[in-house]
Amino acid sequence: MYMTSVLHTNYCFSSFLFTFLILAFYSVLYSEDPDIHFKYIEAAAKTGQIKEVERVTRESNFYDAEKTKNFLMETKLPDARPLINVCDRFGFVPDLTHYLYTSNMLRYIEGYVQKVFVVTGGI
Repeated sequence: MYMTSVLHTNYCFSSFLFTFLILAFYSVLYSEDPDIHFKYIEAAAKTGQIKEVERVTRESNFYDAEKTKNFLMETKLPDARPLINVCDRFGFVPDLTHYLYTSNMLRYIEGYVQKVFVVTGGI
Protein backbone atom coordinates (compact mmCIF):
# COMPACT_ATOMS: atom_id res chain seq x y z
CA MET A 1 0.00 0.00 0.00
CA TYR A 2 2.82 2.42 0.87
CA MET A 3 4.56 1.77 -2.45
CA THR A 4 1.37 2.52 -4.36
CA SER A 5 0.93 5.90 -2.62
CA VAL A 6 4.58 6.83 -3.23
CA LEU A 7 4.23 5.93 -6.90
CA HIS A 8 0.98 7.85 -7.22
CA THR A 9 2.59 10.97 -5.74
CA ASN A 10 5.58 10.76 -8.11
CA TYR A 11 3.36 9.92 -11.05
CA CYS A 12 1.25 13.03 -10.42
CA PHE A 13 4.37 15.20 -10.53
CA SER A 14 5.69 13.46 -13.66
CA SER A 15 8.92 12.53 -11.94
CA PHE A 16 9.64 9.54 -14.13
CA LEU A 17 13.31 9.42 -13.19
CA PHE A 18 12.49 9.18 -9.47
CA THR A 19 9.77 6.60 -10.21
CA PHE A 20 12.23 4.60 -12.31
CA LEU A 21 14.85 4.64 -9.56
CA ILE A 22 12.40 3.57 -6.85
CA LEU A 23 10.93 0.84 -9.00
CA ALA A 24 14.34 -0.35 -10.16
CA PHE A 25 14.97 -1.27 -6.56
CA TYR A 26 11.52 -2.60 -5.74
CA SER A 27 9.28 -3.69 -8.58
CA VAL A 28 10.95 -6.39 -10.57
CA LEU A 29 12.43 -8.02 -7.51
CA TYR A 30 9.50 -8.07 -5.11
CA SER A 31 6.22 -7.22 -6.81
CA GLU A 32 3.76 -9.19 -8.89
CA ASP A 33 1.46 -6.18 -9.26
CA PRO A 34 0.82 -5.52 -12.99
CA ASP A 35 0.38 -1.80 -12.38
CA ILE A 36 3.78 -1.49 -10.71
CA HIS A 37 5.46 -3.42 -13.52
CA PHE A 38 3.75 -1.22 -16.10
CA LYS A 39 4.80 1.96 -14.31
CA TYR A 40 8.37 0.65 -14.24
CA ILE A 41 8.26 0.01 -17.99
CA GLU A 42 6.76 3.47 -18.54
CA ALA A 43 9.32 5.22 -16.33
CA ALA A 44 12.21 3.34 -17.96
CA ALA A 45 10.96 4.28 -21.44
CA LYS A 46 10.46 7.94 -20.54
CA THR A 47 13.93 8.20 -19.04
CA GLY A 48 15.63 6.56 -22.02
CA GLN A 49 16.41 3.23 -20.34
CA ILE A 50 15.50 1.25 -23.49
CA LYS A 51 17.64 -1.77 -22.63
CA GLU A 52 15.77 -2.04 -19.33
CA VAL A 53 12.41 -1.79 -21.11
CA GLU A 54 13.56 -4.54 -23.45
CA ARG A 55 14.70 -6.74 -20.55
CA VAL A 56 11.53 -6.34 -18.50
CA THR A 57 9.21 -6.93 -21.45
CA ARG A 58 11.18 -10.09 -22.19
CA GLU A 59 11.47 -11.44 -18.62
CA SER A 60 8.48 -10.23 -16.60
CA ASN A 61 5.21 -12.12 -16.47
CA PHE A 62 3.45 -9.48 -14.40
CA TYR A 63 2.58 -6.58 -16.73
CA ASP A 64 -0.65 -5.97 -18.64
CA ALA A 65 0.32 -6.92 -22.19
CA GLU A 66 -2.40 -4.93 -23.98
CA LYS A 67 -1.71 -1.77 -21.97
CA THR A 68 2.05 -2.14 -22.47
CA LYS A 69 1.68 -2.77 -26.21
CA ASN A 70 -0.46 0.35 -26.60
CA PHE A 71 1.97 2.44 -24.54
CA LEU A 72 4.97 1.28 -26.55
CA MET A 73 3.19 2.01 -29.84
CA GLU A 74 2.21 5.50 -28.67
CA THR A 75 5.70 6.23 -27.34
CA LYS A 76 7.37 5.35 -30.66
CA LEU A 77 10.67 4.22 -29.21
CA PRO A 78 13.57 4.20 -31.67
CA ASP A 79 14.18 0.54 -30.80
CA ALA A 80 11.25 -1.82 -31.46
CA ARG A 81 12.59 -4.77 -29.45
CA PRO A 82 10.44 -4.08 -26.36
CA LEU A 83 7.33 -3.98 -28.56
CA ILE A 84 8.45 -7.12 -30.38
CA ASN A 85 8.84 -8.90 -27.04
CA VAL A 86 5.33 -7.98 -25.92
CA CYS A 87 3.64 -8.76 -29.23
CA ASP A 88 5.49 -12.04 -29.77
CA ARG A 89 4.87 -13.31 -26.23
CA PHE A 90 1.19 -12.36 -26.08
CA GLY A 91 -0.03 -12.98 -29.63
CA PHE A 92 -0.20 -9.44 -31.02
CA VAL A 93 1.87 -10.23 -34.14
CA PRO A 94 -0.64 -8.70 -36.63
CA ASP A 95 -0.60 -5.44 -34.60
CA LEU A 96 3.20 -5.61 -34.48
CA THR A 97 3.69 -6.06 -38.21
CA HIS A 98 1.18 -3.32 -39.03
CA TYR A 99 2.90 -0.92 -36.62
CA LEU A 100 6.40 -1.72 -37.86
CA TYR A 101 5.35 -1.43 -41.52
CA THR A 102 3.51 1.88 -41.09
CA SER A 103 6.39 3.24 -38.99
CA ASN A 104 8.89 2.28 -41.69
CA MET A 105 10.76 -0.01 -39.28
CA LEU A 106 11.24 -2.69 -41.93
CA ARG A 107 14.55 -3.93 -40.54
CA TYR A 108 12.71 -5.06 -37.40
CA ILE A 109 10.20 -7.00 -39.51
CA GLU A 110 13.08 -8.66 -41.32
CA GLY A 111 14.82 -9.52 -38.05
CA TYR A 112 11.61 -10.87 -36.53
CA VAL A 113 10.89 -13.05 -39.57
CA GLN A 114 14.44 -14.42 -39.52
CA LYS A 115 14.14 -15.22 -35.81
CA VAL A 116 10.81 -17.00 -36.27
CA PHE A 117 12.11 -18.82 -39.34
CA VAL A 118 15.11 -20.15 -37.36
CA VAL A 119 13.00 -21.11 -34.31
CA THR A 120 10.36 -22.95 -36.34
CA GLY A 121 12.93 -24.67 -38.53
CA GLY A 122 12.00 -23.01 -41.78
CA ILE A 123 9.28 -23.87 -44.22
